[in-house]
Amino acid sequence: MQQMKLLRWEQAIDRRPLKVTPDTTLQEAIAIMGKAKSSCMLPGFNLPMALILMNKARASAVLVVDGSQLRGIFTETDAVRAIASGKNLDDMTVGEVVPSSAIALPEAEAHNIFTALSLLRQHQIRHLPVVDAQQQPVGIITLESLRQALQLDELLKSRCLSEAMNTSVIQAPPSASIMSIAQLMQEHQVSHVVIIEEEKGGTGEPEPEKLSTSLPTTQDSALSTLSPILAGIITQRDIVQLQSFALDIEKLQAQEVMSTPCLAFSPSQSVLEVFWEMQQSRVQQVVVSQDAELKGILTPTSFLQTLDITEMAAKIEQLQQSVEEFAAQKATSPNEEDVDLDSPSSQESPAELRQQLQCYRLLTEMALRIRESLELDEILHTSVAEVRQFLQTDRVLIYRFNPDLSGTVVVESAGEGWEPALNSTIKDTCFGKDYAHSYKEGRIQVTEDIYTAGLSQCHIDILTLFDIRANLVVPILQNDHLWGLLCAYNCSGPRRWREYEIDLLKQLATQIAIAIQQSELYQQVQTELAERKRAEEKLKVSLKEKEILLKEIHHRVKNNLQIISSLLRLQSSYIKDEEARLLFKDSQNRIRSMALIHEKLYQSKDLSKVNFVDYIRDLSKNLLRSYSANTQLLTVESQLDSIPLSIDTAIPCGLIVNELVSNALKHAFPNASSDNRITIELQSQKKDQLTLIVSDNGVGFPEDLNFRKTKSLGLELVCTLAEQLSGTIELNSSQGTSFKTVFAEKENIGRE
Repeated sequence: MQQMKLLRWEQAIDRRPLKVTPDTTLQEAIAIMGKAKSSCMLPGFNLPMALILMNKARASAVLVVDGSQLRGIFTETDAVRAIASGKNLDDMTVGEVVPSSAIALPEAEAHNIFTALSLLRQHQIRHLPVVDAQQQPVGIITLESLRQALQLDELLKSRCLSEAMNTSVIQAPPSASIMSIAQLMQEHQVSHVVIIEEEKGGTGEPEPEKLSTSLPTTQDSALSTLSPILAGIITQRDIVQLQSFALDIEKLQAQEVMSTPCLAFSPSQSVLEVFWEMQQSRVQQVVVSQDAELKGILTPTSFLQTLDITEMAAKIEQLQQSVEEFAAQKATSPNEEDVDLDSPSSQESPAELRQQLQCYRLLTEMALRIRESLELDEILHTSVAEVRQFLQTDRVLIYRFNPDLSGTVVVESAGEGWEPALNSTIKDTCFGKDYAHSYKEGRIQVTEDIYTAGLSQCHIDILTLFDIRANLVVPILQNDHLWGLLCAYNCSGPRRWREYEIDLLKQLATQIAIAIQQSELYQQVQTELAERKRAEEKLKVSLKEKEILLKEIHHRVKNNLQIISSLLRLQSSYIKDEEARLLFKDSQNRIRSMALIHEKLYQSKDLSKVNFVDYIRDLSKNLLRSYSANTQLLTVESQLDSIPLSIDTAIPCGLIVNELVSNALKHAFPNASSDNRITIELQSQKKDQLTLIVSDNGVGFPEDLNFRKTKSLGLELVCTLAEQLSGTIELNSSQGTSFKTVFAEKENIGRE
């Protein structure tokens, strides 16, 4: 049975420590440490934070070895003490400054991890050499190596920063020299100095800065007040690095080399939440602040110096026990791939058969639901609820990705007692680097226990924040696009996922992808329809506005023509010559005929057509009134088909009728008689042809007169208007006078 030895101390030993001899100068030793630190931060390599911490821990000390024997250890604290003294480091050797006997842990003795941690805490040191039986160094244990060996996420999730932070906080202004900061570290025995901006505005208090609240949790930050302006942090490692470059640290200011950004959190926030935020921001220390006061410093290892060792050991033993129990349970049941399908004993039990039948029923219902409904939310909520019930697991959810590979829990079904994750937004820098591409390729993540699956610490931390111990994750793909994940989580402990359970989630993810695609197409159609409807409404409003505008134009044109007609009438009253007065009257009637067209259009519901029947009747009445002396016994008859005419046809036709009726009124009836009659006809012929006939039973048209070449303005105008209509005009004088005009309807210019 394979077991995870959570308490074995060997895994916390770094077996590749830096080594120097006692006669190595301090400057040479510091240069070795600085070079090792620089190699941990090669540009272009996005290394995991755990690896960076281990490499920096290795660069934080050198073992002093005389021959093959351990003489002592030279650490960053020793280096800063030497730098702060201001002495020439080239004139001093490590053998002169390290103690003659070093605290070391014999490798041969039986130890567990907490034995090493107890020694570190007892002697208030951060490095513990490990030696063999001959006192030869075989490695070194650091707080960082212990942190990597211990799986304490469950404990850290329940602890707040006030329990895990180092409470010694030393401040310095940005203008402080690196030498003065080294002296502060030596004086106060601290490894960090917080750089605070100088006071502004004369208030006596530094201006506050908003604290980080971008954690992947539903818990609100308890920090209500704002901290001072945090400019950055200087660490012992920074000072050692600068000294290794042989820089003038007395002139070098903190603001030139400090680490940024400097994040700050409330003392009440969870340690695990803040550790996860540190990994995302790639920082190794944060400030704890409350009520504009700095309370402490948190590093990835500070909890090892503050939390109770007994409690930590109990948590590790509890985790070890659950891992061993799960391994024993797996050992008692055969693996599915090892079962001999031909063996009678390999036949599935009735319970397993029922579960598989229920699995098929669930998939069938899901497919049917997708065909019958376009309500994606309803489909997804029902699906995760039924899957969780079928799998008898603690949480099933659907996680949707954003373009930057951050994402949100959009649907969730969680068992009673588990903190909901619905609507939680997570931006995990580890995901895009470690998992996104493989999920796009269709990878399925099957994890029976997060602590034994070889996951990165970053991944373990985020899973622990959501109480996840085992998971089954299937990608939801839209063509080549990673839309999201369908996740089944077991929170109460490890779990062995069955093949039919994995197959269920795979097929469900396919069905969900179909439902999403179907819903998105439906939403796209709905959006297009809504946009079309908005465009139609906008067009209707625009047409209404144009209709109002055209009515106003027709109204104004009619009014202006009436003004011109009135001016002609007024002017004619001053004319003594009868012939000239008649000319004015003819012009006045022509203008009235055009004004009447615009009046009819203004009154019409259809601004593109004129009711020609009503128009001719009104025009006839106007002419009869105009020539009242000649029309006492005259009758005007109209035989008009109900044909609406466009304005481009109605105006020429109206003017033709006006001229021909005016001529008849003036010349056709020298003697008044009740038999006198003028007839106006408009008929629709074949091929969209229209026939307009204006006739009278008067004395007739003079036979010796050619109406096409007469000097009469009225008849010349009639011929011109007939040509404008692309029509023909003919005269029949057999019985009175009859003018027949044949033409085709013209569409309005500029209209469709």
